Amino acid sequence: MPPISRLGYNQSPTVMPGIPPIHRCRALRPLAGLVMCLAVGLPSLPAAAQSLLGQPSTQTGPRVNSKAAQAAEYQKCMTLARRRPQDGFEMAIGWRSLGGGDAADHCAAVALIELEQFGEAAKRLERLAQISIEEPPVKAGLYDQAGQAWLLEGRPEDATRAFTSAIALMPGDPDLLVDRAQAWAARGDYDAADTDLSAALNLSPSRADAYALRASARRFLDRAVDALADANTALELDSGNPEALLERGILRRLKGDDAGARADWMKILNAMPDSAAAGPARQNIENMDVRPDGAPPRR
Repeated sequence: MPPISRLGYNQSPTVMPGIPPIHRCRALRPLAGLVMCLAVGLPSLPAAAQSLLGQPSTQTGPRVNSKAAQAAEYQKCMTLARRRPQDGFEMAIGWRSLGGGDAADHCAAVALIELEQFGEAAKRLERLAQISIEEPPVKAGLYDQAGQAWLLEGRPEDATRAFTSAIALMPGDPDLLVDRAQAWAARGDYDAADTDLSAALNLSPSRADAYALRASARRFLDRAVDALADANTALELDSGNPEALLERGILRRLKGDDAGARADWMKILNAMPDSAAAGPARQNIENMDVRPDGAPPRR
C-alpha cells in the first residue's frame, strides 16, 4: 500500500517511511503491523468502543442489554478477530443478528482485515462511518481505519477520500494529516504530501515521525537540502528514529557521503535489527558495497 521509498535509494518509490495508524500504530510497512494496529485502533480512541456499543441494531432477536455485557462481548469478538479471524468474522455476524449493532460491524471489518480482505473491510468501515450518529472523533476514527484499509488494498485514491472525510470531521488532528500525506505519496503527489505534513508539523511541531516523512517527500521533490534538514531535525527530536536514519542515509549517499550513509544504516542494523527500516538499510549497504565507484544511485 503506497510510495515515498523506504526500500532504498536504488529502487523506484514504493512506500513513504511510515508510522502508525490510529494513534500512531500506523506503519504502512510491514503490513502485518498495520493489521494489528487496525485491529486494536478504534478501542484505543477515548470512548469510541463504548460509543459503538451504544448503537442500536435494526435486527430482531434476543439482545444483550447490559452495556457491561456488550463491552465484554465486543472485547471477546475483537480478540477472536485478531487471533482466529474466520471465527471472529462468524462471531461478529452472529452477534450482529442478536443486537450487536455497530460494534459487531466493526469487529467484522477487523476480521476481514486480518483475512486480508482489505477492500471489503474498507467499504464496511466507510459505510459504518457514514451511518453512525456518533460524535466526530468516533466517525473520524472509522474513516481513518477505512483509509488505511484502502491503502492496504492498493487503492490510494479511495484512501485519500476516506482520510479527507476524517479530516473534515477533525481538522485539527495531525495524525489524520500524516495519514493522508501517505495516501498522496502513494499517488505520486509529493507536493500534496508535503503540504499535509507541513500542516501536521504546524499543529504538532515536535513530531520526529512527521519530519522523517517530510524529508522523504522532499527528496522526491528534488529538495535535497530541505530534506536533509528535516531528517536532521527528526534525529534531534528522536536520535534513534529508524526512518529518519534510513532517509538521512539515502540523502547522504545521494550526495556522495558513503561513510555517513553507512554509519546511519549500520546504526539501524546494530540498534534496531528487527525494525521495518532494517531490511532496506541492509540492502542499501549491500548495493553500495558492489558499487565502489560511488556512482550516483538510482531512485
